[in-house]
Amino acid sequence: MKVRHIRSQDIWLLSKGNKVLYRGKSNPWQSPRIVAIALRRDGIRLA
Repeated sequence: MKVRHIRSQDIWLLSKGNKVLYRGKSNPWQSPRIVAIALRRDGIRLA
């Protein structure tokens, strides 16, 4: 997974390959909930 911050638009992107799993204003590494939702979109379930 790759995390990028686009400063000009103040948007965080969390992607895997060509698939964007999260796009938003919050840093995904600061919220376990955001990471869990992104992994769920990729098909990985956490217990």
